[in-house]
This record gives sequence, structure tokens and C-alpha cells, in this order.
Amino acid sequence: MTAGAQDITNVGDALESLVHQFADPWAFLRELVQNAIDAGTEQLDVRIEHDEPRGTMIVEVVDFGEGMTREIIDTRLTRLFSSAKEGDYTKIGRFGIGFVSVFATDPELVCVDTGRAGEWWRVVFRRDRSFERIRLHSPVEGTTVRLYKPVAGAAEVEQARQRARETLQYWCKHVKIELRLDGEVVSGPLDLDGLCKVEHREDGTTLVMALVADRRALRGYYHGGLTLHEEHSEDLPHVAFKIDSRYLEHSLTRDNVIRDENYAKAMAIVGQVARTRLVDAMFAALERIARGGPASPAARELLYRSAAAQIAGGDPSPAWSEHPVIPTIGGPPLTLAELRARPRASKLWRARAPSPAVDRLLADGHRVIDCDADDGVAALVAAALRERPTAVASVCVAPPVSAAEAERWAPLCAGVAALLRASKFRAREVTVAHLGYPGSPVAQRVAISQAKPGELTPLADIDQLGSGWLASSRVLVISADHAIARSLRAVAGREPELAAYLLLKAFLLRGALTPALDGELAAAAAEARWRRTAA
Repeated sequence: MTAGAQDITNVGDALESLVHQFADPWAFLRELVQNAIDAGTEQLDVRIEHDEPRGTMIVEVVDFGEGMTREIIDTRLTRLFSSAKEGDYTKIGRFGIGFVSVFATDPELVCVDTGRAGEWWRVVFRRDRSFERIRLHSPVEGTTVRLYKPVAGAAEVEQARQRARETLQYWCKHVKIELRLDGEVVSGPLDLDGLCKVEHREDGTTLVMALVADRRALRGYYHGGLTLHEEHSEDLPHVAFKIDSRYLEHSLTRDNVIRDENYAKAMAIVGQVARTRLVDAMFAALERIARGGPASPAARELLYRSAAAQIAGGDPSPAWSEHPVIPTIGGPPLTLAELRARPRASKLWRARAPSPAVDRLLADGHRVIDCDADDGVAALVAAALRERPTAVASVCVAPPVSAAEAERWAPLCAGVAALLRASKFRAREVTVAHLGYPGSPVAQRVAISQAKPGELTPLADIDQLGSGWLASSRVLVISADHAIARSLRAVAGREPELAAYLLLKAFLLRGALTPALDGELAAAAAEARWRRTAA
């Protein structure tokens, strides 16, 4: 039986405005998925076919929900703004405008087959928005919507298929039904990729939260698995979340979530979980890492930077200070409270491996943190203590050689000492030490100077060698590990003055050596050699 053609264009411009309200015409798929979910379907299939002989693309959306009777067709499907869902929080759409979005792609024809309560109908909509209702005599399960649209060729159909996939994967990726596009499942559970993932459920609300590398982390809002809005924000640095709540609603234009009292309640849940369960998971992971547990460099960095960001934001409770999360060299992990309570004379240092310099600092009562200059551990310490650790590599030590080895270096040390006495420089001692130890910042130096043997010497001072009566005398330390120094040690047995001159020249090349000074040293070495050979 055919009803007389009816005209639904009597709303005029309002209908056209409604049809084209969405930025993406393919968002009509979201609207049909939403309607199907509200109709109780557990599965929805979207298929896109190309009728090449007719030059037509067919987009078919099939659900297995409760379908529609003639009354529903006449009072809801073809009437704008007449939703029966208003005030029902078990339904997603509440504006009664979803179906008309199918016209946004400008189809030639839209066909709806549906059935319910023993009656089955086909409603055909034409491009001019006129329609007719046709009774069907074969059973129809659920609702099937078909759009017929002229296309230029297969490339246009494939482009449409890609647009459909992008639309479904954004707006419908977490729907609680099995959603397929051309047989491929495009829906999945509410989930996040990240560290320390926690899930929270309460009546009508599901939340998943995790730490991510981006400070401007994802904030996703969903209702029944349908995307309401996704954004990125630094309000909770590195904390991404997705919240699905029956109390959240999208705006009329579907481009945002309504920020009302229900939104405020949802955000209160987010804040509570972030301050409690996420923090607990984060510090448990930090403690494992600080104790040497396995973690990738990226995970280590993310966890510490997340903790630093939260401390800088002023959110953490005093309990944060009680977790041993700061890794150290040569000792157990320390808490932030222990770092704050260290003796005033104890300085914070940083290194990534043990070394003689680290051993000396530890022996002097300092704390050496296992971190780099700008990594997450240093950021956490800086956020909590307003202090950045000093690099152990900014100082050096000179571990002495054995007595037997010192004897082999004696001729060169004596020659250098004699040449220094004959020059303007003041050095009370010339000795030899191992400067090429692991992590040494002076491994490439042929020699350094120190105020006294065995001290921790700042790198800014290692080139100093005083001259004149008022200058402080220093110790010149020759590197037992440097190739040039070892070569000159061999020369010193035969030509100690030449070896001493060449070693001093190599030491002074970093800044103090001038042509005049070089000439003075060469002349002093030549005179000392003449005296030795003439005696």
C-alpha cells in the first residue's frame, strides 16, 4: 500500500540549515549509529558498494534493533525536533534531528526499510525532501538505510570509503556494539596507550587514565561509546583520559561537550582518580625504577617528568615526599624528604655511573643522584627542592699511581720540576696520576694542576699555574694514561730536558702559551741540558 506523497520541506530554510550543520557531511554515519544503539541493536554493518553500470554508489547501514512502526515513522522519522528521548539518560541522542543528516552528502535517493510489531515499511526520500511510505509484505528485521549517490568512478567510491572509515573510527570507535565497515570491525573498548593505566567504574560512568609523553594530553568525552568531543590540554600535564558517562551530552552542533553541572561532576571524578589511584601507580613504578627495575629510557623519562609536572602544579600531598624514588649512585634510592633533610654542607651532585670522583664525593658526605642534566629525575628534584644537581663531570680527581709505577715516571717528573723552577711558574710539586678513569672529564689532558694532591678540582681550575711572588704554588699532575705523556716518559730517560719542555708545552697549549713564553721555556731547557752534559 502506498501513501500519498508527502512534503517534508515545509520547514524550508530550517531543514537546509539542519542538514548542513555538520562540518563533515559523513557525520551522518555517527547519527545513524547513535539511533541504532538507541534502538537496541547489538551489531551494525556499514557497507559501501559501487554500481558501476549505473554510475551509482550505495551506502548501506544495517542495524538489528527494534525498528519502527508507522506511527514512529509519521511522528518521528519525518518530523523535525520531535525526539521521544528528552530526559531519558539511557538514550544518547536527545534532539530528534539525527536522521535528516543523511541528506548532507546530497544523495539522489534515501531508502529506509524497517519493521516492528508485525508491520514492515519502506520509506523513500527524494533529493527534494519529498517522500513516500510503502508497506512491505516480507519481514524486515531492524532498520536498513540505503543512500544512492551518483559518482564519477571507482576512485570516488574509494575516497568515500576512506571518509566513512575516518568518521566511524573517530566518532564510533568505542561503541558497545560490534560495528563493521565492509566486514572489518572498527569499534573497540574504551582504552588508552600509556603508562600506569588505571580504570575506574561507577554507576553510569567509566574512566580510563594513563600517563603519556605529550604534556598536552588527550581528554576524551564519550556517551555510550560515541565520541562527544576530544581535545588536548595541559590542565593535567602528561595525564590522558577517556571518560564515558551517561551524564555527558554533546552540543547541538555535535562539536563539543556541554560544560554543565554534569560535566563538572565528571571532571571531579577525573581529578579524584588522578590524585589517588594514578599517583599511587606512578610512584609504585618510580620506586621499581629507582631500585633498578627494568624500564625503557622513554618510560623512565615519562614517569619522572609526569611526577615533576604534578609537583610543579602544586597538586601532590605530603605523602609524595615519603616514596624512595630518587635513584642514587653508590647507595639506595632516596626520598624527597631525605634530600631536603640532608646536612647544609652536603651538596647534590649528578652522574650516571660510579667513578673515583663519585667515590670521593660520597666519602665527603655528598649525595650523588643517578641522572643527566635535563632528564626527568633532575626535573623532579628541581621541582621539589628548587635545586638542580651539579654535574660530577664538572670536577675531577687524580687517583695516584703505584709506587713502582711512580719510579718509572720519576725522570720526567724531575725534569718538569726543574724546568718550572727555571721559569716564572710556581709549582711546589710535580707528580703523576691516573686521569683516564671511567667518566673522567680530563681523560684527554696530558696534565692538570691542583691546589693539593688528591683534592676534587673544579675543571675551571685545572689549567691554572701561578707565576710571580704573590701567586699560590700548585701541583702539576701528569696523566699516566695519556699517550703523549707515556711517550715522553720514555724520552725522559735519555733527554729529560727535551721531554720536560714538550710536556709543559702540551700542557700550556690550552691558553697560557705564547711565542715569547715558548721561547723562554725552550731556552731554559737547552741551558739545563748544556749544564747536564757539560758536567
